[in-house]
Amino acid sequence: MKLYILTILTIVILASCNNNQATQTEEAQTTLTSTEGDSFSLDVTNSVINWEGSSLSGSHNGTLTLKEGFLKSKDGQIVSGSFVLDMASIKDLDLVDVTKNGYLVGHLNDTDFFDTKKFPIGTFEITSIEKIENDSLGNNHKISGNLTLKGISKNISFPANVNISETSISAKGEVVIDRLQWGITYRSSTAFPSLKAKLKDNAINDNIKVALNIVANK
Repeated sequence: MKLYILTILTIVILASCNNNQATQTEEAQTTLTSTEGDSFSLDVTNSVINWEGSSLSGSHNGTLTLKEGFLKSKDGQIVSGSFVLDMASIKDLDLVDVTKNGYLVGHLNDTDFFDTKKFPIGTFEITSIEKIENDSLGNNHKISGNLTLKGISKNISFPANVNISETSISAKGEVVIDRLQWGITYRSSTAFPSLKAKLKDNAINDNIKVALNIVANK
C-alpha cells in the first residue's frame, strides 16, 4: 500500500514564482468579472492537467481533465476567466498492474482524498493577471486565482507562459501546492506529527506537483 496511496491535486494550476511554489492566502479574493473583450471557450480535448504525488518510497503521476471553462481577452491581455475541474476524472499513468491502478484511483476518489461523490468538481477563477519579464523559465504572465477543492477556496499565484492570438489562447506552467490547505491530510506527518515515527516511508508528501496545458479557442 505504501507505494500506491499517494495524493494529487487538480486543480488547478501553475506556480507562484520562479521556484514554482504556489502562494496560498487565508481567504479567496474577488474574481475578475469583466464582460468586455473577446471570449474564448476551453478546448477540453487539447487541455490537460498532469499531477505527481510522492512519498519516501516512491511517486505516482497521472492526469485530471477539465469539464469546461472560458477566457476573455482585451487588447492582448486576459481580463477574466474560470475553469471547472472534473475531479472524478483522476487517472494514474504509471501503474501498469490493473488492480493496483484501480486501487489507487479509487482511493483518490474516496473521502481520505478528494471525496468526489460529494465534491465532483473543483474550480479555478482568475482574480488578477499581470505581465512579467525576464523569467528564467520563459513565463510572461503572473496569474492569481481562487482554487476551490472539497468546498475550500484558497487564492494562489503563479507564473505562466501565455500566448494570445486572434483565434486562440494557450497557457502552460507548473506549480507545487500544499494539499493540507484544502483539508487533505491523509498520511501527512505535518498534520499528524505524533504519527511521524509510525508512518516512516508511508508518509505522503504534503506537496503535489501540477503541470497545466490550457487551450481556449474563439
